[in-house]
Amino acid sequence: MTDLREKIRSRLRELSKSARRASLDGGLTSDAIRNVLRTKSRNPRRDTLEGIARGLNWTLEELLELPSAGNVSAIEKPVQNVPLVSWVMAGRLTETEDPYAVGDAADYIAVTHQRNTLIALKVNGQSMNRVAPEGSTVIVDYADKSLESGRYYVVKLGGDATFKRYRSNPDRLEPDSTEPHETVFIQSEIEVVGRVIQVINELG
Repeated sequence: MTDLREKIRSRLRELSKSARRASLDGGLTSDAIRNVLRTKSRNPRRDTLEGIARGLNWTLEELLELPSAGNVSAIEKPVQNVPLVSWVMAGRLTETEDPYAVGDAADYIAVTHQRNTLIALKVNGQSMNRVAPEGSTVIVDYADKSLESGRYYVVKLGGDATFKRYRSNPDRLEPDSTEPHETVFIQSEIEVVGRVIQVINELG
C-alpha cells in the first residue's frame, strides 16, 4: 500500500490536481482518495481503485503497476482529440432537439482517454459548480449509458437535457453546487446521453 499511496501522490502532483478533485472526477466521494492516502482505507475495494484510476486519468492496470523502489516516473499516454460539439445546462432542464450529434466540430479538446466514443460539452449554469463551474468542459462517454448511483451523467427527460449526479432509491438527479438548486426526481423514462468521465476547468 505504501507504493500505491506514493504513486497516487506523485500522479496528483503531476496533474496539479487535489485529492478531492481527483476523487470527484473518478465518481467517488470527495474524501475517497484522501482516506487512502491517510490509511483510513487500508484495503480499498476494486470499484474504489477503479474510481481512483479514473480520477488520475489512468487505467486500473496503470494504477496498480507499482514501482519496486525509488520515485514514480510519469507514464506517457497518447493524446486524443475529442470534438467539442455543444453545451449542456447545469441548472434547470433545458429544451433541446439534439445538440449532441457526433460529427464535425468547431473545436477539439485534447484528453488522454483512449476511447472513440467521447464528446466534449461546455457547461452552462451553476448547479454543478462544485465539480464543474460554468464555462468548464465535461468529457462524456456516450457509450456508457448504464446508470450507477453516485456517478455523473448528461441525460434528457422529454427532450430536455441536463448535467447532474445520479442517485438511486429513489431515482433522482442531484445538483452539486454552492448555490441552492432543486433535485430532479425521475418520474418517467429518461434518455442517458452518456457518463461524464472528466471535467476540465479553465484557469482565469
